[in-house]
Amino acid sequence: MDNLKSIKTYRSVTMGAVHTLLALFVFGMIANLYVEIPEGLVSQQAWAWVFGNSAIIAIHIVLGTLLLLTAIASLIFSFKTGRTAAVVASVAGLVFTLAAYYFGSDFVSAGGSELSSLLMAFGFLGALVSYGAGVIKTKANR
Repeated sequence: MDNLKSIKTYRSVTMGAVHTLLALFVFGMIANLYVEIPEGLVSQQAWAWVFGNSAIIAIHIVLGTLLLLTAIASLIFSFKTGRTAAVVASVAGLVFTLAAYYFGSDFVSAGGSELSSLLMAFGFLGALVSYGAGVIKTKANR
């Protein structure tokens, strides 16, 4: 793959991550405002409740898993661009995505922990900034 084509592929995949993050934001806000995980449910009970009673959170989880796969693809394609900015942005994006995924999982397992929700939001923000920077820094004229 020549460099220009690899940069275009990287930018396309990374923009996919940005768009997925925006969809995650919407579903996460809807879940935050309108879905309450019943108290007393922990671990497997909480997961069973989520997938049995909350399509919004289930969609959020599926999108989060898709984002994780997209983050890995972005990292792979970043190496093919030969640009340090792309690699740094994708590594940071993957780290923030993993953090958000972990704290999202902890949020469900802990029955709606406020701290986990906050840390998931920080992971989201870090991933959004990282991937946005990766797209901006790999414009064809740079």
